[in-house]
Amino acid sequence: MLPTVVVAAGAIALWPHDAFAADTVTLQAGPNPVAYGHRVSFSGTIAPAVAAETVGIYMEGDGAPRLVVSATTDAAGAFSGSATVKVPGVFVARATDSAGNPVESAPVGVSVRPRVVAALRGARRIGARLTVVGRVTPRVAGVLTLTEGGRVRSVTVAPGGRFRMQLTTTRLYRYRAIVRLQPAAGYVGWRKAYPVRVELRQLEVGSTGPAVAWLEYRLYRLDHYALPGVDSVYDASTADAVLAFQKVHGLPRTGAVDLRLWRVLRTSGPPHARVRSGEHIEVDKTRQVLFEVRSGKVVSVSQVSTGATGNTPVGLWHVYAKGPGTNAKGMYDSLFFLRGFAIHGYYSVPSYPASHGCVRTPFWFARELYSRWGVGASVYVFA
Repeated sequence: MLPTVVVAAGAIALWPHDAFAADTVTLQAGPNPVAYGHRVSFSGTIAPAVAAETVGIYMEGDGAPRLVVSATTDAAGAFSGSATVKVPGVFVARATDSAGNPVESAPVGVSVRPRVVAALRGARRIGARLTVVGRVTPRVAGVLTLTEGGRVRSVTVAPGGRFRMQLTTTRLYRYRAIVRLQPAAGYVGWRKAYPVRVELRQLEVGSTGPAVAWLEYRLYRLDHYALPGVDSVYDASTADAVLAFQKVHGLPRTGAVDLRLWRVLRTSGPPHARVRSGEHIEVDKTRQVLFEVRSGKVVSVSQVSTGATGNTPVGLWHVYAKGPGTNAKGMYDSLFFLRGFAIHGYYSVPSYPASHGCVRTPFWFARELYSRWGVGASVYVFA
């Protein structure tokens, strides 16, 4: 049986002590690279050939060489042995010549292939949690990265070598997630690809879950469509925000989410104001939407319904009066900008022009709008 020695720090350095006449020593090692914790077989010869002589195989390092295998030659001068290797290193075989001087083989570098295990956990659905979990041994074998599309990010590896990385199920719908180990010196790299195809759910009033949460987050936080908040419940206010998004992007005005809307939403952003300076309200009669503008940027978008006959007056106006609560005509929290024309909440806000001339908004939005704008606020109405 071949002797087996674990390569580790602290091994005792020994020198071959049986003198023989060796002029040359050779050394080979395999497999190379070797899997972490597996054995490397060393073999070589001395010349002239001498049987029953000792050859030491040493691992070189910053300090004194460490003996990892002590082998004995056969009649042909050949020797062999094996060692369990966990760290990369440079090995030499050492014998002595007739004068007792050490004779070494050429150095042989041995690389280590780290042990990496990884698995995909979770669901490939829009907004769902999808993660790659695993462990790299040894932890010092390199740096882990995750590539999603054109984005590359580093992955934190815990002291025990464990790692967890969350894949996107929102901004990318079809892509390859590639986990790579960029190897440290002496180690071998590792790579694994996961094809990801995100299931895009159709959503409507009554839907719940992570897909709704992402939809609301994207609309509210990133694209600035008006919502009371993000709550993972597709209610009437969510439908209002979806309808406003559909109006801005020329999509069918359904208030429900289909595959086409998901695809547009992936690369969308806040719409641009017509007047890109100052603070004001803009009403777009063609698209039936209202923009709140601060410092020339759209900060809130709501769907509205203007005059059924097209009579909502176009131009630059200013809020001259505010009417709190609900009046006799059912107008709620009104901002009057010209005679009886106002921006106000109403029980019915269809996707098309339907008012007597005012700008109708959903009740929940009217309260917020009323609290944010005072008398003197500028109101632009565009055809």
